This record gives sequence, C-alpha cells and structure tokens, in this order.
Amino acid sequence: MMMRRLDYQDRVLNTLGEYLDVLKDKKAAADQVAEVARNNPTVTIPVPDFTREAWVAFHAAGRLPPSRAHVPFSPRADGIGRPVPNAVLKVPTAGGKTWLAVNAVSRIMGRYAGKNTGFVLWIVPNEAIYRQTLKRLKDRQHPYRQALDRAAAGRVRVMEKTDRLDARDVDNHLCVMLLMLQAGNRQNQETLKMFRDRGDVQGFCPADGEQQAHQALLKRVPNLDAYDNDGFFTVVKDSLGNALRLIRPVVVLDEGHRAVSDLAFRTLYDFNPLFVLELSATPKDVAPRGGRTPHPGRTANILVDVTGRELDREGMIKMPLNLDPRQGTDWRATLHAALDKLKALDADARSLRAETGRYIRPILLVQVERTGADQRGSGHIHADDVRDWLLTAGFDPAEIAIKTAETNDLDQPENLDLLSPKSRVRAIITKQALQEGWDCPFAYVLCALAASSNQSAMTQLVGRILRQPDADKTGIPALDECHVITHHAATADVVSSIKTGLEQDGLGDLVLNVVAGSAGSAGASGQRLGRRPSLASAKIFLPLVMMVDSDAAAARPLDYETDILAAIDWRDYDPADIAAAIPENAQAADSQLQRIALSDDGDDLFVNDAVSASPETLAFDPAHAVRMISDIVLNPFVGRDIVGRLVAHLKARGFDDARIGTLANLIVPELRRGLDAERSRRAEALFKAEVKAGRVQFRLRLDGRNWPMPETMDTPQPAGARQLVGKTGGPLQKSLFSPVFEADLNRDEQDVAVYLDAEKTLVWWHRNVARSQYGLQGWHRAKVYPDFIFAVGDNGVTQRITVLETKGDQLDNLDTAYKRKLLDVLSESFRWDDHTPAGELEIIQNNGESVRCALVLMSEWRAKLPSYL
Repeated sequence: MMMRRLDYQDRVLNTLGEYLDVLKDKKAAADQVAEVARNNPTVTIPVPDFTREAWVAFHAAGRLPPSRAHVPFSPRADGIGRPVPNAVLKVPTAGGKTWLAVNAVSRIMGRYAGKNTGFVLWIVPNEAIYRQTLKRLKDRQHPYRQALDRAAAGRVRVMEKTDRLDARDVDNHLCVMLLMLQAGNRQNQETLKMFRDRGDVQGFCPADGEQQAHQALLKRVPNLDAYDNDGFFTVVKDSLGNALRLIRPVVVLDEGHRAVSDLAFRTLYDFNPLFVLELSATPKDVAPRGGRTPHPGRTANILVDVTGRELDREGMIKMPLNLDPRQGTDWRATLHAALDKLKALDADARSLRAETGRYIRPILLVQVERTGADQRGSGHIHADDVRDWLLTAGFDPAEIAIKTAETNDLDQPENLDLLSPKSRVRAIITKQALQEGWDCPFAYVLCALAASSNQSAMTQLVGRILRQPDADKTGIPALDECHVITHHAATADVVSSIKTGLEQDGLGDLVLNVVAGSAGSAGASGQRLGRRPSLASAKIFLPLVMMVDSDAAAARPLDYETDILAAIDWRDYDPADIAAAIPENAQAADSQLQRIALSDDGDDLFVNDAVSASPETLAFDPAHAVRMISDIVLNPFVGRDIVGRLVAHLKARGFDDARIGTLANLIVPELRRGLDAERSRRAEALFKAEVKAGRVQFRLRLDGRNWPMPETMDTPQPAGARQLVGKTGGPLQKSLFSPVFEADLNRDEQDVAVYLDAEKTLVWWHRNVARSQYGLQGWHRAKVYPDFIFAVGDNGVTQRITVLETKGDQLDNLDTAYKRKLLDVLSESFRWDDHTPAGELEIIQNNGESVRCALVLMSEWRAKLPSYL
C-alpha cells in the first residue's frame, strides 16, 4: 500500500526540518554557555532558553503562520526545570495527522536528537484512536510502520505500557510506546501502576544496595519517585514512570487540544521529555487567571497551519457538503430521502468499479434520538425503529450496524474493516457514539433525525462523512461530495451546527462550501444579524413557564416528562368507555395468506385467488398491550391493571377470550386512543391546578430566571437578499433585528410584520424562530413557539409585551385549541415575581409592564390584532 506525497504534507515536514536545524544550533550554543557556567561556579552566567531563541529566530525569518504572528512564544519546562522544545502542527481532520507524526518522528530523531534509536511516547486521547493507531504501527505492511522502519533501519519496537522494558531495548531500538492520555494522570487511581515498582522495568536504576548511586541519581533527576526509609536511605523505584523520566522520550501528542488542563500538562512534562510534538485540528490557548489558583496562561506554539482548502485541493475531503433540511413531521420521509441519495451513490460507485476497478461502498449514517433498550416507544426516534424501517425498505440484517453504548455491531469480526469488499455494512445507526476516533471514508450521507434535539452530536458527526476514499478524487462529482439530510430542524440552526463542526475539525475556512439541498433549504451563505442600533443595548426579558418545587429559590423550567407526564395518577382510571366503544360486530383482520405458484408451462408466476381467507386465530397478550401504552401510562403495574379492567369490561359484554384475541388489532389502538385523550384531559387539569397553587408560574422573575432576548440572530439569507419593505416603500423600521428579508417569512407573516411596523404605539417587534428561540412549555409534550413577539408602550418605553401565535384557518383544529387555552392560562396567571433571593437581583421591576399571550387565526388578525396594540 502506497501513500501519495501531498504538497501541504511536504510543506509541513520541510518547515519542521528547518525549525529543527535552528533549534539544534540554538541548543548547541546554550549548552556551551551552560558548560562555561559549570566551570565557573563563582560567576553568575545566565544560560539562555534555547527553545525561546529558536522560536524568535524562526519568527523573525517569517517562517511562522501569519495568523499567529502576534502570539508570543510560550515556554515549556520539564519536571526539573529544563526547557523543552514544543511545536504544534495544526492539521484539520482527514489531513493525515498520523502520517505526518511518523515522518516528523524520523526528522526529530535524526536532525535534532542525532540518532535513530531511542524512545517515543505516543499519547492518544481515547480507546478508539489508541486501538486504531496501535494496529497500524504494528502492521509492517502499513505506510506508517514503514516510515518508522526507515528511520530506525528496521529496528522498531511498538509497545504498550504493560510490556516489559529494558534499557538495552532503548539503546538498540526505536521504541514507540502508545499511551492513553488518562493513563498518565497521577490522580487516576486506576492507572497508578505506571508509577509503581515493576520487576519488568530493568536497567534504568542502580542496584538496590548501591545507596550512594541512588542518591546521586536523585540529585541529578530530582523528580524521580523513590522509597524514603525514614531518612536512613533512599531507593529509586523501578517504575515505568521513572524509566521515562530518565529516558527523556520524544512525545507525540495526538489531539493536543485535549491535554490543556493543568493536571494533564504537568503530568506530560513531568516525564522530562526531550521534545513535545502536538498535532491538533483546533489547538487551544489557556488564558491567564487569578484567584486562589493563579495561572500565567500559555499559548499553543503553532509551527504550521494547514487549511481546509489545502486538503480540498489535494482531494483529501469530500466537498462541497450538500445540506437538505427536511421540514416534514414524519421522520420516515426524511430517512426515505436519505436512502434515495444512498441508492444513487451506489449506482455511481458500481459504475466507477466497472470502469476503473476502484471499490467504494457508500454508507449511510443515521443519528437517532434514543438507543436504550427501555426507551423505545417513548415518542422519540429509536435506533430499533430505524433498523426495522430499513429492513422493510429492503436492507439485509448484515447491511445494518448499530453503534451505541449498549450495542456495537462494528466490533463484529466481519465489520472490523468497513473498507473491505467482504464487509456488507451500508447503514450505521448511532446517537453520538461515532464522535471520536471513528474513521470510514465510505461514509457519504448523514441523516440527522435528531438534529433538532441533539445539535451537538450532529455537529460532531459531520466530520465523520468528510474523509475522501483513498484520499483521492474519483472524477465522478457525486462521489466527491457528501450529504447531510436533517429532520424537522431549523435550517439556520443546522447551518450553524455544520459550520461549528467544520471549525472543530480545523476546516473553518471551508464553511462557505456548504451548499443548499432541497427547496426551502438555505445554504451557508447566510449571515448573522445584529440588533437595530436603537435597541442594541436594550435588556429584554420574557417569562418562562417555571416549576417551583419547594420555595421560589428552587424555581426551574417546567419539564413535561417529569412534572406533567410522570405526575399523572392513573390508578383510578376506568376504561369502561373504551370497552363500550368496541363494536360487537367488529370484523377480525383477514388472513394475508396467498399462494404463489408456477403456471402450467412453468414460465410465469401467478397468485392463486382460490385460497380461502380465514380470520387469524390469536390470543390477546396483556403484556404486549402494556408495552403499547407504556409511553402514556409510565408505571407498568398500573398499565397492567388498566388492561385487566378493559378485558373484564369486554368479557362482561359477552366477549370471550377467542373473540378478544381476534380483535386485538382493534382493541389495542382503541385503548391507546382513549388513553391519549384522557392523558390530555388529566394533564390539563394537573397543569391548571399547579398554576392555581403557585407551583407552576409564568412570571418575570427578579432573580434573573427569565429568557433573555439574544443580541444576534442568524438568517440563511445571503447579504443582498431582497428585503421586506413597509407601507411607505422603505425598509421596516421597528424590527428588533435588521434587516428583515422576505424569504424569512411566508406571505401571511409578511403582512403581519408590515402591519406591526406601521403601528405608532409599537416599540419593537420580532419574528420568533420556532424550536430555537422563545418557547412556552404547557401540558403537552411539544412547546409552543409564538410566531411574533412585540412590545407596545408610550414614548419608546415598553409597557406591555405580547407573544402572538398566528395560525392559518386550515389549522384551526385540536392543536390550535390547545395552544389557545394554554396562552389564555399563561396570560391570566402572569405577574411580576415577588421573591428575590439575596444577591440574585438582576433586573429592575417595572410595575407597569405586563406580558400577554394570544392566538389569532390568520383570517381574523386584521380585526383582532388592533386590540393588542
């Protein structure tokens, strides 16, 4: 297996080589000064920090990244105070960091250390990356291992921390030991073995009886761990930690931005490294801090900065990234769109293989909301639901892998190498378990069914579809791009998450390459809007629906699952009405049995319609019925009691067991329907009772537990898009955020916006973005997101804030009725909170200000809206 030499990789290694030459010269000069100082102990001769001088010289030569030209050098010192060279290679995800690391090791050993034997401590952040790197470095046929073999003339030992270590190995080989970051954490009791005396770490410390030699070694390297026997004699431990301090290893720190904590930093440099090379897509600077634990701060010494565009030019990543945000309510439709895209990519991949022999098997990643075995049927999109749907869509079980905390199909032997033609995986279902250390260039499509509820996981998953197979473009545009298809999530939020994901992978300069997918979606050419200047400094707060558990200081946002659903008491519920609604003459489901046979001549298939269709004979399974209502009645014992009562009522009407069994497919849905209606009724009564008792509150709180109006807002519309104009023909003047684009509002909303903007008493108005801004929790699971928020007052001073939900007449249904009732309840219960915990006063009370909630049908807004102004 050969790897292409890429221009940016050559640039990285050449820059590192030049820096090492400067560093070596500066170290030689510093060593000469140190020698003079040792020979003249009575004369104070300062020894220069050669690491700082080399960095300053390299900076003066214009060899550091321009983006970091203003950042000062941050010195590093080992456990006994010696300066340690440190350099960071900023390389985006999919940029080949491991390949760069092994080649960098070769240069550090040869051009700086001046030898091809020694010790490399290779530190990785997690188990997945550990196993992946270990496998590749141990494989003598892999380019990574071959690069090390060339550096050490084939004398390479790849080790783990539990392996035997002898000083002769270090003298005669290039030893590369892999270590997980937490394994060096001295406060982690599980990993203190690294610092314990071991019988298989030999040749680094004097024999036990040589007391003077032990004392001399401790004097030379004071940070060694030792046994102190009441001050009579001291013995240095034969531990791996001590061996490393004496070896002075070259450290390769993969994902260096994860080792910025004080503990990780101290642990790393306490190994007395000879050189620390960090590789990271997003290096982090540590800001100075004061207080009880002051810290001077430290910056990342970035030697080379590789951009996303360099990776794109070399064919390392799939670009552009196509975004298709689906706004429907059925997740199956979104998944179907993703499957259609996968099928089209499959066809292109088959054509590519037929023409060139190159094998690509496009894989679909599906992000779900729930994965736990006990979480199915809770109204959330579950991994098993997606798996079942894919099976019905024609997938074989072997083509579907689930990767969760409980299930890891990717660990199966047949799935260990997803790039192999022997693997059959075409879809991987996960929640967020692929965030780190997972690498599969065949992943082309991300179907984010949980984008609205778990934006952070989707942000991380974006990086998993960017890597180009074989790091080489195919020449077929579809196979050189990737796709994100989202379900029922605000487009602006999705675009923002994709931008964040690219930035976290070091590809921030590629955010403009995100392109729009289906109609109605917006691309990454959007922008961030600020407040209108006259309102930029205004502090605007809106009340939240809060639950007060015991006293006002314990107020928290109302949680539907905990405070409403779990609080409904079903123990007194009698399903008599549901049983009475089951008709006595209901027909059982006919058997779906059909006989398919060959025609007499054997050439054609035909369906034999002569087979009689008899009703299925089934037994009613109460346990199954309880599972089917478990998302409504959470307590299974109460659910079983309700099912038992239902069966008893049916038997009282004359239904026998056989009849109940044959009607199970009617009885269970009717039970769910009845319980759902009863749940809504009971939840409403519970909510209103809690409001009356003061435990559910809708108040502007003086303690600051309110919703603050943001100071910026993202829009998918590009700069220069058509703006909405007011009645006078000019731009709108009273919108909170400016400008207002036509495409951000539908036609009815545009009319309302123009009307509000022209109202003299109006101070400001804002079009609320559903699912991402201000929402009101009621006695139904879904929050109510008002369409408009506006303030009315005199002389620019707000006296009343109105949150307005507008609905089309075709939507005047049960959902609209619920929203109208909820908004009325909240309006009636609003008031300023009268409890102010000591030290938490954050806003100033204005007794004249109130909040009013309303729902208006679009056909009546012209008649009713004036009453709110």
